[in-house]
Parts: sequence; C-alpha cells; structure tokens
Amino acid sequence: MTKNLLRTLERMRPDDDALWPADQRAAVCARVMADVSAPPAPRRRSRRVASVVTVAALVVAGGVGAAAASGVMPKAFTDTFYYWRDRAPGETPVDPAVAKRIGSIPGPDGTVFTVLVAHGTDGERCVAPVFETAASAAMPGPSEFSGTIDRCRRKTDTAAFGEGAGTWIVGAIGAGADTDERLNAHYFDAAAGAAVRADLRTSTGQVLPTVFAEGSFFGWYPIPSLGSSTLTGYAADGSIVGSIEIGSGF
Repeated sequence: MTKNLLRTLERMRPDDDALWPADQRAAVCARVMADVSAPPAPRRRSRRVASVVTVAALVVAGGVGAAAASGVMPKAFTDTFYYWRDRAPGETPVDPAVAKRIGSIPGPDGTVFTVLVAHGTDGERCVAPVFETAASAAMPGPSEFSGTIDRCRRKTDTAAFGEGAGTWIVGAIGAGADTDERLNAHYFDAAAGAAVRADLRTSTGQVLPTVFAEGSFFGWYPIPSLGSSTLTGYAADGSIVGSIEIGSGF
C-alpha cells in the first residue's frame, strides 16, 4: 500500500466526475495537504522522567564532593587508633570510625590543632588531640596528622581547673617513630573545672586559644619557649576561674 496520499485519492476517485464534483474534490485535497504539511505535535515529557533526570544531575554534580560529605573517617585515622576497639577484658570498645571533630585552632608551622572524640556504649569515650595539615582539616577526619596523647575514659573529667595538667613534645607530621623530627610546639591538656573557656599567654605575650572537650582544655605552645606560659580559665560570665603555669619547669 502506497503512503502517497495524493495517489491514494486518485485511486479512490470514481470514474465518473459527476459522483465527486470538482469543488468537493478540491476541498478534500486541501484538507489532506494541510494535515501533511503541519508539524507534528510535540510529545509530552513525563514528569517522572524529568524528576529522575534532575536527581541524576544532582548526583553527578555532587560526585566530586560526595566522598568528603559522606563523613567517612580516613583509614589513616582508624588504623592509628585501632586499639580503641581492642580493649582489655571488662573495658568497653570504642570505634574510632565514629569520632567527631569537637574543635580546631591554628597550630604551629601552618598546621591545624584538632580534638576529636568518639563515644562508645556505657558512657565510654576516647579523645584524640592531633596536629594535622590544612588539607586534612578540610576533610571529614584527619588523613595527614601527628598524634599526641590520646585517652579513653568512662566519664567526663570533673577535676578542678588545672588539675592533672601535662605537657608533651610533638612529632612532625609524617615523621617515623624512629626519628627525632618534631613540630615547633609542645602539646598540653588540663582539667577545666568550672571554666568554659581558656587561653594561654606565653612569656613573649602571645595569646593562644584552646579547645574545650570532655571536661578538659587542650592546646599547644611554641618552642623554644623562654620561661613559662600561663593558662587562664574563665567562667561563662567572663570571670577568672583560675590560672596555672605551663612550660619550662612544669
């Protein structure tokens, strides 16, 4: 069967023009030609398809940052603190993969000083202060860092301000355990007591912030340091709770 409509009309035309007058035949031909030349009506796009395409576009557009936004703790961190999971009998294991950043402050040599806390069951929590690179600090968890003195306890420290304070040297980021390469800083922590904020004033007059987490203040001071630095704790109303010396001879 031919698809040529004009030829089809010709074949349908009666032999006797009297049965199909010329004016009627011309009107039918005009309608047929109008239908043939008219552009086809656009197909209506399904809203469901449009929605799927939009979602797919969002997923693709966000693909670059999806890993960072997912909150997956880097393997470098979980491997370093694997022993939080392997506790002694009777101690509650804590998964380092669930650690969260509690606070960060500028560190020495372009680093970032960060305190992370992971909570387990029965009130157990592990705290890890670290010095990390700026790039690492922009990720969900530390990937390039130097650890300090981490700890796991069942309750928040409730000792008076300054009690149990300690200070330690810090290895350089990426330095092996058998090297003496260090950051130009000492790390310290001290009980917060009734204080909610604290700062450290060095012997040169430099004032450094601290991170408050789990009832303690965590921070650092530069080395070499001439004389001692002073850690001062403040109550919520701004009044001084207490001060202790940290540094040389501490």
